[in-house]
Parts: sequence; C-alpha cells; structure tokens
Amino acid sequence: MIRTPLRYHRPRTPDEASALLVEHRGDVAVLGGGTQLLPQMNRDQVHVGHLVDLRGLGLRRIEVTDDQVVVEALVTYADVLLSRDLSRAAPHLRRVAHGVTGGRQIRNTGTLAGSACFAMPGSDMPAALVGIDAILRLHGPDGAREVRAADFYVDAFTTVLRPGEFVLAITIPRTAARTGYCKVKHSSGSWPIATATARRLDGSATVTLGSVHATPLHVDVSDLASNGPVDRAALADRVRSALPAPWTDVLAPGDYRARIAGVVAARAFSELEGVPA
Repeated sequence: MIRTPLRYHRPRTPDEASALLVEHRGDVAVLGGGTQLLPQMNRDQVHVGHLVDLRGLGLRRIEVTDDQVVVEALVTYADVLLSRDLSRAAPHLRRVAHGVTGGRQIRNTGTLAGSACFAMPGSDMPAALVGIDAILRLHGPDGAREVRAADFYVDAFTTVLRPGEFVLAITIPRTAARTGYCKVKHSSGSWPIATATARRLDGSATVTLGSVHATPLHVDVSDLASNGPVDRAALADRVRSALPAPWTDVLAPGDYRARIAGVVAARAFSELEGVPA
C-alpha cells in the first residue's frame, strides 16, 4: 500500500508530460510498466507527491524497416516475444526478453524503456541495448533528442536524462542481427550475476558486459579477433583489466563477478562463432 498522498496525472501529449515533469521536479515519478516503481512505493522506498502515467500517450508500437527496429516506450517484453518481424530483425532483443528476470508477470507488464531508464546494474536490458548499438529517443521541454545507449548511463541508477525528459522510443539498427549471448544467475527468478553480448561487424569485435559494473561495460576486442575466432584466454584477461571496480550486491561480491566475467564473455563469443564453449 502506498502510504503517502499522491496526485495522479495522465498526459495526452509528450509536451504535456514534459511540462508536468518540470513543474513537479524533485517530487514526481514516471509510470510506464511500473514493475520497479510501484513495488518501491509500496515498500515506502520512493516518496513522491505526483505520478505521471505515460500510458495516455500510446507508445505501444513496434516498427520494423529495412534499416532499423523502433520499439516505443510502452512496449512490453511480451509484445517483443509476440512480434515475428522483430524476432527476425533483432533476435537479440527477443532472447533477452524471453529470459528476463521475473517470469510471466514481468514479461506482461515490464517495458524495455522502463528497465533502460531504471539503470539498475543487475538488470538485463541496459547492457543488452549497449551491446547492439541502440539509440534512445528522448523527449523533453526543448523537444526531442537522441542518445546512444552507450552514452546514456552515468552511474548505478543514474542516466543522462534531463529535468522533464523521458524516453519515447528505442531504435536498434538492423546490423545488430547477429550476436552471441550468455547470462549467469542463481535461478530463473534471480537477477543476473553477469551477462555478455558478443558482436562482430565489419572487422570489429566487441563484448558488452552487464551486472558486473555500475554501468554496462563495453569492451573493444577487435585486435583479439583479427585472424579468426577471438582468443579466449586473451579475452578473459582483457575483460578483467577493464573491471577496476566490479559491482557488488547481495547476489555476489565484486571479486567473484570479476573472476567469471571473462568466462561469460568467452561463452558469448563461442555462441556467436559456433565454437563449443
């Protein structure tokens, strides 16, 4: 039960939503799927006097073109799983959505954009978006702007969103179609301990790790893959050296995450390259 007085707003346009966020700055929260926000409010961990519900804006479309996939802000994990066009154009999103922590209830209500904005180090979506070069389309008092997912995260639970801004949509280039992926967690219902998205494109090779650092960790390993498959031992060393301050929480200490991060990265590349792990 939410214990504090709360005023509910349901704007009909992006400009109206931004105006409300500016007017009540410091005392307002944005409601999308609500799978993170509402439990925190019920536990008395978040205290705001105003709630801006984006559901009046629509924002439920998935659009697939020859060049990109556009996923609007209120698209849920279940919507992603039901879209055959998206599954063909951006299969990595479908895979992450299928294994998202929380099961059917979260898949039916949780949104990709909401997870991206919450910026929880131990969640699935932030690193997945960074790993496929996603772009977040934002709306604020000064209009729209676009930010690369790799530039969106500042720290744990902190993004570059300015006062009055919220996410309108996520854009994924069709060049993100081929990836390798690995996730390690205690059980189907627990948050990840480490995730890795491996990708090769036009001679480059990258791996993006999630849950092992305060923000998604994007590592260029092109030099390790210039003559064929990525050198697994060198990859593990590169990943460990890129982790000076691994993330620690109740699921796992930072030193454990640092030890397994290279293994998770290698497994992601093994899948991408069709090599047994």
